[in-house]
Amino acid sequence: MDGMPDHSQSSSQRIVEAANAVFLKGGVMPISLADVAEIAGVSRSLIYSHFPTQHDLMNGVLQLHVPVIERVSELARRSQSAQDALLQSALAYFDAMLEDGPTLALAPNDSFLSGRVSEAFQTASMNCLHTLARSAKSIFNVSAREAVSSIVMLKSLPDEAALLAWNGQIEAEICRETLEDSFKRAIESMTYHDAVYPVG
Repeated sequence: MDGMPDHSQSSSQRIVEAANAVFLKGGVMPISLADVAEIAGVSRSLIYSHFPTQHDLMNGVLQLHVPVIERVSELARRSQSAQDALLQSALAYFDAMLEDGPTLALAPNDSFLSGRVSEAFQTASMNCLHTLARSAKSIFNVSAREAVSSIVMLKSLPDEAALLAWNGQIEAEICRETLEDSFKRAIESMTYHDAVYPVG
């Protein structure tokens, strides 16, 4: 996903990867279709034939990143402990965004896509969220709703770390080390909070 067209790919795949590159450059939607066309090596009319609206195009971009979400879910399911599930999932998520760009940290929350995120992406995201929430529920001894809220809050750590590293504000290695330390501290803090203020 380096922004250069690969003509061995289908035109729709080139368009989606180009749109991802354009989005990452600006970080906001809607994106420039002229830039997408140039990077993908296609005409704007071909873009519209594959993706009639920019919402369709950006959902195609999100779909590119579903394998990352699925890998995080699988990693959490295979982990030997609940704490390990959360930590290793956060690090894997960070590593994927560092490699492919922090689209997952930015695009799903962009107001342009409000209410228009595809069902397939929402399903993958919710499956991952609930897998991680099961770990959080057992660690923090909280309700299912509170566990989901905990995961949403904890997700902000790898999101922000990936954005800082991607933008070159902090070296990637330092970001990853800080993320790991911060994540462990956050889990410890939330666990300690439960011990002091038990649920129920």
